[in-house]
Amino acid sequence: MVVQGIQASDAEDLRWLRFGWLKAVRERTSTFSVVTATLLLYFGVLGVFELFEADLTVFERLLSWGILAVCLGLFATVALFAVELPAWSGIALVGAHALVSVYYLGFSDERQNAIAAFQELPIMAMYFSWFYAAKLARIGMLVIIVAVGAATAVGDFTGPGGLLGPVNMVGAALFTWMCLEAGIFMRHRVRLESHSDELTGTLNRRGFEAKAAAEIRRALRHDRPLSIALLDLDKFKDVNDGAGHAAGDYVLRAVSAQWMSMSRSTDIVGRLGGDEFAMLLPETDADDAAALMLRLRRFASHPWSWGVAQFQPGDTVESLLHRADQAMYDDKRA
Repeated sequence: MVVQGIQASDAEDLRWLRFGWLKAVRERTSTFSVVTATLLLYFGVLGVFELFEADLTVFERLLSWGILAVCLGLFATVALFAVELPAWSGIALVGAHALVSVYYLGFSDERQNAIAAFQELPIMAMYFSWFYAAKLARIGMLVIIVAVGAATAVGDFTGPGGLLGPVNMVGAALFTWMCLEAGIFMRHRVRLESHSDELTGTLNRRGFEAKAAAEIRRALRHDRPLSIALLDLDKFKDVNDGAGHAAGDYVLRAVSAQWMSMSRSTDIVGRLGGDEFAMLLPETDADDAAALMLRLRRFASHPWSWGVAQFQPGDTVESLLHRADQAMYDDKRA
């Protein structure tokens, strides 16, 4: 029995050694860190190949060793210890790549590195557009394209006998910018779809909480009122049980459409789950929010209960929703 216990424990330890670190990486590391680490591995592998070239200068050899050490070291840190990389590390990665590209295009005679610098620009554009705000991505890539273009123009690869002509440079710049805009568009669509409720067209819980957190920051910054209203349909289960889920879906779409059409353009409606909704009301105190709820309920196609909470310093999205939820249940009991 003792031997069996020891064997079982050893087997458990062996399973952890095999899969425990993979689970830790998956659970503790973000997509940003995984993608950034993968790019670092890619540049590290390129650095290994670079070391086997015979015509490298001393500076280029030191540069390759430095790239190899930093890239593989950071990749190993993320892969083995599930370390979360800070947001500035990605900007540093793109900036360092731009500097290396400027060197190879403007001050080196390494033809294959010059070609690689142009080939990697679209990758940097997609990376930048996916993980950073559109304005920052556009400004950053514009600076990089101008810097790389200027380095190419003064380097040894342009001209009649050069490797890169004006047409190649313009084409590479346009393709890089197309990749940047495609990445920005894809990110916007994915975020929109992941934050929207498919049935009603309102925000889902994730989207509503993200929007509420942004409005809380704005209300604090400008010292402006902000309220949240929680809305819950009355006897909605009777609709589903008596007329079917299709009828229930129709009711959800109808009442949410009423809320969105009869409220202000700045008010945000979100479906938190089931028949529970919330409204985010910027520039609105509790009294005005209550007046809006009473007006909306007069025209309701299905009865619903509501509760309002006004933002106070120290509140979070969760505390606001909790207080609105308590007020809503008071209204429902009444």
